[in-house]
Amino acid sequence: MFDEIMSSKYGMLFINSFVIELRRVVTRTRADSTEAEMGLIFNQTAATTETEIPNPSNVVETLKDAVTNTTNNFSINIDPTTIAAVEPNLTTAAVVTTTGVVTTTGVVTTTGVVTTNGGSATGGLTTTDEAITLRQLTFRSVGETFTSDLENPLSAAFTSRASLITSIITPFYKRAFTSFRYLTVVSFSNGSIINNCNAGFASSSVPNDNQIAMVLINAAPDVTAFNIDTSSISIDGTQVSSGISHKTSLITASFLVLTSWLLARQQ
Repeated sequence: MFDEIMSSKYGMLFINSFVIELRRVVTRTRADSTEAEMGLIFNQTAATTETEIPNPSNVVETLKDAVTNTTNNFSINIDPTTIAAVEPNLTTAAVVTTTGVVTTTGVVTTTGVVTTNGGSATGGLTTTDEAITLRQLTFRSVGETFTSDLENPLSAAFTSRASLITSIITPFYKRAFTSFRYLTVVSFSNGSIINNCNAGFASSSVPNDNQIAMVLINAAPDVTAFNIDTSSISIDGTQVSSGISHKTSLITASFLVLTSWLLARQQ
């Protein structure tokens, strides 16, 4: 729903949305509702003087306009009076050079009955900014065919594959690192299909290249919805998986040489 609204409004400036947290909200007059904290990622490199990254208030108004438009038929209901935004962390924006992050909150219910939370835009919760460091994660899906619509972030093919990748890979990183925050698909490119992603980590505890790559390598045998070529994994443009394999082979070779030498001495 968020991807549809923001893509329609901001076009190529918008990359995608992700769920930060869902919280139960108990109200006095209605059934329980859910407060959703969402993150929206925009592409700073696509911004120009005419098309700048939207400010938080602009994002809020865009969401309010969409959810109050009676011609839209969304599968969930959002109470527009509860929508609020948190200013982006300027430190984060300086660290993350390719994206800007805007966090919004709103009360949602899947029962069709929308409720408020005592008139407070954020439900009385205090939201604090957290510095996020993005690591570029790239891997190849061998044997899969690249199509031109995968170049368009607004196409059904792009959004479907991006959603598939994030939903499957995210749990592996959540289990591996407590500092992991989200995974987003930035683009796809030809050859078979090259998947270009951003992994967000709390800046206070960012795993190294090998640790990030090993999660994907270990996950590969369990992933059947798409192919993960473990020899093609790179972090921030540097291929890591082949380096891991190379180090392993050197250790193995050294062990064999040492074993041969010891056997020769015994004879």
